[in-house]
Amino acid sequence: MPKAVSSLLALAILCWPQHALSQATGKTSLDSIYSDAQSIRGQAAYTAYCATCHGAALEGVSAPELSGNRFLERWREGTLDGIYNFIRQRMPLGRSANAPPIPDRDYLDIVTFILNGNGYPAGSTDVTTAQLGNIMFVGKDGPRPVPDGALVITVGCLSQLPNGTWALVSAIEPARTRSEISSPAEIKTSAQRILGTLTFRLAELDAVPDFAPDAHKGHKMQAKGYLVRQPNAERISLSSMEMLSVECHSNK
Repeated sequence: MPKAVSSLLALAILCWPQHALSQATGKTSLDSIYSDAQSIRGQAAYTAYCATCHGAALEGVSAPELSGNRFLERWREGTLDGIYNFIRQRMPLGRSANAPPIPDRDYLDIVTFILNGNGYPAGSTDVTTAQLGNIMFVGKDGPRPVPDGALVITVGCLSQLPNGTWALVSAIEPARTRSEISSPAEIKTSAQRILGTLTFRLAELDAVPDFAPDAHKGHKMQAKGYLVRQPNAERISLSSMEMLSVECHSNK
């Protein structure tokens, strides 16, 4: 680790009323967001560019599998543009710089073929690249808390526990993020979040340049880092901290 179906989504939000931090605004991969025709095109593009390494059935050959639990745990609770941008920017490995560029439409169609191969249902219309950022990739049982080891963003009150450990208290359920550094838009959104009931111990404070925890004790903060799921001792290995407000009132 570095140092650092719409109804299902609605149900998840109800279950996490004070601490959900979903980046998606409505749909999930369960909501039939692509068409059969699109996934058929995706299969052709996948066969041409991806199957040699990832296998004709997504099983993985010289590269990781693109189906099953390992694939799901890597990407779930993130939006589909994360998968799309990863393969568009990095795949296929070893492609010659002189080779003709792969059209963005082909990459988009490949994403739908991967969804189809993982058993996510097709619908009647194609998905577009503009929609991917608002569609959450989830498991067959719907949205769940972000998995262990994910790069996350959360909000809470900076506090020092009785044993001297720094922690975020009254924190909200973390969400996946794709950047260790926060944008102004992320900070603005985080400032509007209602506090929750969770506590996350903070590790690797020295990984955040010029961060002095004593100067921010009791402040409402946004934290980014790598999530460690451990019963009664969940923690975040920090990559960034941003002050949101000098006031931090618990909702307990």
